[in-house]
Amino acid sequence: MYTDLTKLIIKIADYIFREEDNVRKGIGDIMGGKVLELESERLKAEGKAIGRAEGEAIGQARGEVIGQARGEAIGQIQGEARLGSLITRLIQDQRTEEIPIVSADSKRREQLYKEYGL
Repeated sequence: MYTDLTKLIIKIADYIFREEDNVRKGIGDIMGGKVLELESERLKAEGKAIGRAEGEAIGQARGEVIGQARGEAIGQIQGEARLGSLITRLIQDQRTEEIPIVSADSKRREQLYKEYGL
């Protein structure tokens, strides 16, 4: 649309200033030599940039939340599996009196993890 408008202005100027070669040339240089950015084009580009930035921020935030939730779930599963292995080993070694202790005392549980190489 801008190009069509520019061509129309040049044609009108050529008609009005048909006797003035210098003026016609100057108008042609001004209208055809510069590419002007229309306000609507600038706003559209600015809107795209803002939308892209907002989309990336939302995507990153969602990714972090999902990643954290998955990490917590995996950690919980691994912790439960490790505790289950410890309890199994305590039962095998007939140390059942320590089972209630390791379920409540994290320091003792860590000691037994080291002892059993878990």
